[in-house]
Amino acid sequence: MASYEKKRHVEASDESTLQAQDQVVHNDLEGEESSEDDSDLEEEAMDTEINEVHMSAESWPFSKKQCSLGGIADLLLSQNQIGCVVKQSEAQLAEESDSDDDMDDHVYGVTSVISLADKEDIPCIAQIRDLLITKCKECADSSCHAEFQRLLDKTRVGLLISERFLNIPPQLAPPLHLSLHKDLTRAKSKDEKWNFEYLVLMCKCYETMGQAKKKKKKKDSKLDQEIKSFFFANAEDEIFQKESILSFKYSILEETDTAIGGSWGVDETQLKTYRTVMVVPMLKMADILRDIQNNLSS
Repeated sequence: MASYEKKRHVEASDESTLQAQDQVVHNDLEGEESSEDDSDLEEEAMDTEINEVHMSAESWPFSKKQCSLGGIADLLLSQNQIGCVVKQSEAQLAEESDSDDDMDDHVYGVTSVISLADKEDIPCIAQIRDLLITKCKECADSSCHAEFQRLLDKTRVGLLISERFLNIPPQLAPPLHLSLHKDLTRAKSKDEKWNFEYLVLMCKCYETMGQAKKKKKKKDSKLDQEIKSFFFANAEDEIFQKESILSFKYSILEETDTAIGGSWGVDETQLKTYRTVMVVPMLKMADILRDIQNNLSS
């Protein structure tokens, strides 16, 4: 993925910060009139600054066994009018680099959309559609599967790709999503294929399973009680889920390429990795963007 200079990007500067640049909120959120609230969102998005982060490798929402990641990367690069990336500044890379390696490969995240309707004849898109339909059939009830199949076949659906390394601060989410919304607003005014009715998200999520001790009341009472909690890798995905019209979850324990996608114990706590697939109406995006800004900007 070496051509990201074609896209707008958010850089980690040589002062060891991540700063969102060129992130302008369109004054008209999905057909709504411009308001003072929208102006506030724009001002805050353009002034977002994030502290230094240290990255480690993390998988996409689908593995290379399920889909051609190279094909997805090429497709994203060809859409240079849509989306943005998170990467280190050229100055910092030059300072840290001890070789002549391609510095454009230092990408920490990408936010974009791919059409699942117009691109279905492309192999990697066909693979994603097959994966989604198969997992829905396996993990959801028949009514959910039928509705999901109908939406993919009969409506304009985009796949929202919002991938960031695990320890990127959530404060970066508002400018990334607001910038993507601006790109889509501009693009759909020129080409109807970008006028999506729904977005599909494939979200990384985790379930912790630990043991909590409780007092013994009787000889046959159980001493341990299983405690479960569920959370998303990207904090904003919880906001998307609240506005989704359908969703289903599946485990990737047997499919992951790296340890981060599996199950392991930390201080008697098991962490299991899942994918939550959800469908969100574009008509809800104005509310979603405001919630993301209000909850994650500080």
